[in-house]
Amino acid sequence: MKRFFAFILLLATVCVVQAQENTVQGDTLVLLENKIWRAQLPDEKQYVTEMEFRDHVWRSTFLYKGKTDTLETSYGICGDTIKTYDRKQYKILELTDSTLVILYLPERMTIGVGAVKYINIVNSPAKMRENENRLDSIWRKEDIWNKGVASISGKPIKDLSTIEPPRWAKWDYDLEKYYTSQMVYPEELLKKNQAGYSVVMFSIDTLGLSRSINILTTIHKKFDKEVIRLTRELPHCLPCRDKDGKRMECFYTVYVPFLPQHYRDRLKADSIAEEELKQSFVEWETVARFQNEIPDVIQTGISAQDYIIQRLVYNSTLLGDKQRVRGVYSIQINSYGEVYTAKVLQSCGIEDWDNQVLDIIRKMPRWTPAINFRGKGEYQEFTLNIPIHFKGSRNLIAHTTENFLEVGVPVCYLNERGDTIVPYGKYRFCQTDTIRNIGFVYENRQNARIVCIDNQGKELFYAFKYDNGADYVREGLFRITDDKGLIGFADTLGNIVIKPQFKFAFPFENGKAKVTFSGESKDVPGSNGEKHYWNSSDWYYIDKNGKILK
Repeated sequence: MKRFFAFILLLATVCVVQAQENTVQGDTLVLLENKIWRAQLPDEKQYVTEMEFRDHVWRSTFLYKGKTDTLETSYGICGDTIKTYDRKQYKILELTDSTLVILYLPERMTIGVGAVKYINIVNSPAKMRENENRLDSIWRKEDIWNKGVASISGKPIKDLSTIEPPRWAKWDYDLEKYYTSQMVYPEELLKKNQAGYSVVMFSIDTLGLSRSINILTTIHKKFDKEVIRLTRELPHCLPCRDKDGKRMECFYTVYVPFLPQHYRDRLKADSIAEEELKQSFVEWETVARFQNEIPDVIQTGISAQDYIIQRLVYNSTLLGDKQRVRGVYSIQINSYGEVYTAKVLQSCGIEDWDNQVLDIIRKMPRWTPAINFRGKGEYQEFTLNIPIHFKGSRNLIAHTTENFLEVGVPVCYLNERGDTIVPYGKYRFCQTDTIRNIGFVYENRQNARIVCIDNQGKELFYAFKYDNGADYVREGLFRITDDKGLIGFADTLGNIVIKPQFKFAFPFENGKAKVTFSGESKDVPGSNGEKHYWNSSDWYYIDKNGKILK
């Protein structure tokens, strides 16, 4: 009787298995893995069981009263049966993206063994996103390949400061963003919420183009196919360069995650962005930039213009009576940031100066090439016209390292080309910030005298002190002194009109000045030594030629 009952039970079990066998759909492994399955148990049960299948490892977790036990075993799929390393077998009765029903098949007949239903607990978008992040984190930790740039020999480059790594127009140095933003998820795997990754390695030639594509590791071949397509369609990058700036071939390795919910999120964001773009104006291109220029902040070409001007060496006397002349020069930058054409659009009028500008342009460091940000983004050629002004060096401009340019601070004077004419600290500031013909500075010492210098930095004479500065100009002349303190007169061009010879002299008024060859300085009574007057018994008047008037 017992044997008959056991036979009936086994027959019923086989019938149930055969009846439900047809519910197993599609790629069993794809549907089974990378999810968290929780058993549906009666409410009176005080424990929870969860399973996860990942990379052919079956992890079972049993949670009871706050304690967790975890078992792991490798497994394989044979038709509709799960076979484990320890020779256990489980019949898959039902498998969808959300439901798994399995039946344990013991080696010998056991009374009371039944099917168990498991539910995928990461079905909501938020849960799926969370689970994908968890899987992605695990895969990245398990990935053994060196990412980024490597030498063409395959060895990683430990010190990236010794090279210039490849750089893409839209993606800069982060090529993973290129793959995740441009990929088309394999449709079949997307429907099954199959997550995974591929690691691709390819070589980059001296033109910045991808070659020799190899998949190092992967979860699914269909992921590989998409990664290979995207790698072949990569726009050229700025190629790798050695420490001397010479182009060099290299290998590049990228980890590419395939996360279905993240992909759906991206499609939605792309759709919203596309609609917003229809209602707005977007600059899709940036011009070529030289060195540290910032688009939309610094006018394009200013840094390049400064670079050229700082390296120009020319004789400004060739300008004659002209204050300045202008030349306009065309620069063509290729899609690698290299200057490949320079020509004169408008000559400055002096051929040697034009040739000097062209020579400086041809030897310029590399630019950041122009970029078109549409689609995958690409570097473009760019043409820029730069005006160069050749100026006379007549004016000197005062500069100081102090916070303010005020009387008494150390000062230097540069010409309009930026050349230092008067070195810093030789003089102190005395109210002249721009020297066109002549200017005044203090000596850098105690009891400093006021020195008059020309626009070449040459010392001409000492200026007579008046009202804490140089003497005022009256009727085109001002008072000057020599080393002995004798007073004379000079004009505003720095010419000595009347050489120093007087003990004291008053400014010119109505074409004549009061002077004396004798006397002494005395304090004004009651001024506490702050005011003085010149005491003399012999006074004369002179004209602007220095002749004594009778």
